[in-house]
Amino acid sequence: MTIWSRTAAAFAVASLTLAFAGQSHATVFAAWQVANVPFGDTLNVRKYPSGASQKQAAYPNGTVLQMTGRCTGGINLLDIA
Repeated sequence: MTIWSRTAAAFAVASLTLAFAGQSHATVFAAWQVANVPFGDTLNVRKYPSGASQKQAAYPNGTVLQMTGRCTGGINLLDIA
């Protein structure tokens, strides 16, 4: 490997390191565990906040759920009780 190749490789590694380091953003991790659902039943997640709305998913007791997106419109998901 020539001096030029070594320099180019070192530059490429340094560039990638800086590029990925610049994209790091701290976020709040939010997770919940399904609890107090009667035996044999599930927590239903619906498309809209209505009992008549289409079910999107169902989770039994003990399931850990986490937020994977962002809240919009000034809503803070951690304020929901």
